[in-house]
Amino acid sequence: APAWLAAGHQITALGSCSDAPEGKAWEGLRYLRYHLKSDDAPSAEQRGAAVAEICRHLLARDQAPDLVLVHTAWGEALGLNTIWPDRPLIAFPELWGSPLALGYGFDQSISGDWPDPELFLQQNSCSRQGIEAASVSLVASSSQRCSFPPDLQQQLQVLPEGVNLEAIGPNPAAQLHLDGRPVRAGAPLVTLVSRELEPLRGLRQVLRAWPSVSAAVPEAELLLVGGDDSGYGLEEPRGDSHLNDALLALPAGVDCSRIHVVGWLEHQAMLTVLQCSACHLALSYPYTLSWSVLEAMACAAPLISNPGSPIAASILDGANGVLVPFNDHHQLAEAMIDLLRDPVRRHALGQAARRTVEQQFNLRHTLPRYQALFEELTAAERSSNH
Repeated sequence: APAWLAAGHQITALGSCSDAPEGKAWEGLRYLRYHLKSDDAPSAEQRGAAVAEICRHLLARDQAPDLVLVHTAWGEALGLNTIWPDRPLIAFPELWGSPLALGYGFDQSISGDWPDPELFLQQNSCSRQGIEAASVSLVASSSQRCSFPPDLQQQLQVLPEGVNLEAIGPNPAAQLHLDGRPVRAGAPLVTLVSRELEPLRGLRQVLRAWPSVSAAVPEAELLLVGGDDSGYGLEEPRGDSHLNDALLALPAGVDCSRIHVVGWLEHQAMLTVLQCSACHLALSYPYTLSWSVLEAMACAAPLISNPGSPIAASILDGANGVLVPFNDHHQLAEAMIDLLRDPVRRHALGQAARRTVEQQFNLRHTLPRYQALFEELTAAERSSNH
């Protein structure tokens, strides 16, 4: 969006809770908030109706857009093509909800009954309706496309938003402070970044592996970045949080002073963490692709992930990253130890990861593809009206 604004396009954004982004890059953005009559888990129909109300006001003021982009999962897309039937609609369905995406049949630590299929019904129904109403539907990775039923996969294009590689990259001079001590790029620092620190992103596996890593590389430090809410997964923590559960499960004698939990960070501070990382952990259920994984690769952080993760399709084991089975924390520990002990291999894997992002997730390449798509759709719309 900042690139489109800089090119002179007008952008109107609709949201229910976020504030308009600030900063020079966002100058010119018009942000409109739609209001829900109830804060208690509004239905897809309620969200769709609230968005449609604003769109009808725009239509009445002769402010119809040239094209519309919409995320489908929560209902905002419902009815948009009836308000602007002659305008291209680009849908972002993101992921097809399933027990597998939330770890059932994937994470051997999950026990108990599988979730009721009804749990996924509303979001999947919204996704299907959005895809069927859209001119084009886009997903950010091939793994996300594969989560959908075969009939819908045929209607999905893979087009990542792309990482700004001019702004995000390695920095051999990077340093951060942990408990007042400087930690520089090249130090044996292991990192994990997640919106919430939860099993879905491998937290439990990482802390099971850590005692072996700490014993083999006593100077190694583990930095966990993220919140401590329950996260995207369905599994409830046994105690206050998944993080506390995992920390309490550590055996006696582990040096916990070398485990650092810093919560959420500002974006630039997070990038500094990634630039200092000697081993970035990107374990995951078959869920959506995390921005921080791509940014870690852009910063040339050597990556460890698992088969079935959202980034696995872009990783050749041993060439541009390392893949270990999700449920084998012994193999995970061995992979972490090997990386921490071998700076030459770390450098080679990190540089290869950077090249992968340059080839597959580069904003410089994806922006022209979006521009071409927009021009194709709006040209088709204009010709159909003449």
